[in-house]
Amino acid sequence: MYNMMTMRVKAKHCRVHRWTGTSNSSLVVICLAIISIGNSNPWTNCFGFARPALPLPNSRPPKSLFSNDDSQSASSSSGRGAVKGKSVSISGTPLRGVLLHSSRSRISGANNETPPSQLESVVLNAKSLSENLFRSNPFSNPSLRTKYVTAITAGLAVSLAMVPEAVSFSFVAGVNPLVGLWTTVVLGFFAAAFGGRAGICSSASGACSIVVAGLCASHGPGYLAGCAALAGVLQILAGSAGLGKLIRLVPHPVMIGFVNGLTLVMFRAQLTHFKHDGKFLSPFTPQGQATYACTGLTMILAIPPTLGGVVIAAAVARFFQWPVKTLADVAGAETFRGGVSVLPKLGLPSDFWIPLVTSPLDTLKIILPYAITMAAVGSIESLLTLQLLDGIIDDGKRGSTKREVIGQGIGNLAAGLTGGIGGCALIGQSIINAQSGGGVSRLSGISMAIFLALGIVTFAPLLGQTPICALSGVMLLVCQTSFSWGSLRLLGKIPNLDAFIIMLVTIVTVKDDLAKAVLVGTITSALGFAWKQSTTISAAITTTILDLPHGGPRLPNIKSYNINGPLFFGSSQQFSRLFSVKEDPNDIVIDFTNSRVFDHSALEAINTVADRYGALGKR
Repeated sequence: MYNMMTMRVKAKHCRVHRWTGTSNSSLVVICLAIISIGNSNPWTNCFGFARPALPLPNSRPPKSLFSNDDSQSASSSSGRGAVKGKSVSISGTPLRGVLLHSSRSRISGANNETPPSQLESVVLNAKSLSENLFRSNPFSNPSLRTKYVTAITAGLAVSLAMVPEAVSFSFVAGVNPLVGLWTTVVLGFFAAAFGGRAGICSSASGACSIVVAGLCASHGPGYLAGCAALAGVLQILAGSAGLGKLIRLVPHPVMIGFVNGLTLVMFRAQLTHFKHDGKFLSPFTPQGQATYACTGLTMILAIPPTLGGVVIAAAVARFFQWPVKTLADVAGAETFRGGVSVLPKLGLPSDFWIPLVTSPLDTLKIILPYAITMAAVGSIESLLTLQLLDGIIDDGKRGSTKREVIGQGIGNLAAGLTGGIGGCALIGQSIINAQSGGGVSRLSGISMAIFLALGIVTFAPLLGQTPICALSGVMLLVCQTSFSWGSLRLLGKIPNLDAFIIMLVTIVTVKDDLAKAVLVGTITSALGFAWKQSTTISAAITTTILDLPHGGPRLPNIKSYNINGPLFFGSSQQFSRLFSVKEDPNDIVIDFTNSRVFDHSALEAINTVADRYGALGKR
């Protein structure tokens, strides 16, 4: 009876189009039955208006509003069905092909108001769009605002802690302190923006300054800029090639020795601020009392963020007029004169650029060894700092070694093109940044560079009045928290080789430089591992006698060597000693199921044993 069913519901501006055929008509009946489920009287309530659909763009505008009420609709639908020319509201989700008036039209119809015009709709859509944009703005989220404010505050605190280090390392490299400060600004900005993770702070470092000190002494400070730029290019190439992954080969004992050695280097660098004419200040002199008191006050108050302790200690020293040494006293008043005249110039210095143009090969031969060493030292220290912060900052993220090396390369290239000396990530300042809450966003490193630049240009005289002993107090706290005190308790509990590597790397770091320490520690650890593995190879020997049943002929004996342990260059000689070639029977089986053959030395050892058996006619 439904084969030729035709249904047409026509409201003022919406209609149900014709569906014919068995499948289409059946679909209409099923849909009407579904949307009427749950009503007390499905035939009287199935046409109650529920969720309207928006009118299609090509639908006709209504000539008038709905005039009939729900009771009329219900009675008309129950009595005569859908009457031509009358408005009928349909309950439930609108069917496909049904053009229903929007909910705005129904509301306006109930209130006898005209629907919104096109201009009003545009205004409403604009307001909705602006609200959505405001909700998507990260600064509208209170938690994100707190996150960014914390990161910026941490960057401000670290910018103060960067000053004494940059000034000290400038003296080590043999350049003006202003060069080290601007190196920290440029390198810190680009390394934070393009580095491997948030929280790492880069600056002119002691490891890199020691490397280039000889170049500055022999050829002048202008060559340092070219060396830094070339080191940046090498780091970009190394990072693009994925060489940063090699840091995973550095064992954990080497990491502990690196941290302990670098902590001792930082501690030793801070001791210079408590000396006068090569001797420590006496606690019984006014200068000694003021210096030690200011340092102790900073260490007591310098809980994260460290900016508060530095500011309070500086204010107290200023108020009581303590005779303490300030940054201007160490770096010179010219460094903190401020103004645009202290801005770095873009381009390589003329005392390097002219020789590079006239004799490029000779100039590159001079700076290339230093650049390679600086790139290696900077990359190793930055990657080890990256691994250290991955364990300190518990944000569920792992830093990218590739991006970190590339970011350091971009920073060193930019520092060299602005006359800087180059550098790398600093573990002490990075830990200060992480403890102050700066590990949540890259804004901490970027704001550190911006605040330091503003301080040099705008607030240089005020920045120069900061007591250097207050900043030294912060660094002493960093040394105390950075040193792996647990490694001392591990002595006697870990293998002797690991304990030896920790002490070896620590000593080499203090006496020489980080690159040599990491290289020596890694090689020693690898040789120790190879020796230990070379002693684990062994063989389980079994002899099989095969006899046929019922007194048959006796078959030859078979001797099996079941090899256990890795076979490589370190265990090849031990492997050869496992076999008794002269005493063994004629048939031999060497089973490598529980072993692994790693290199060419292992294959050569197997061939040598086979040749020895073959020479005696055995197989």
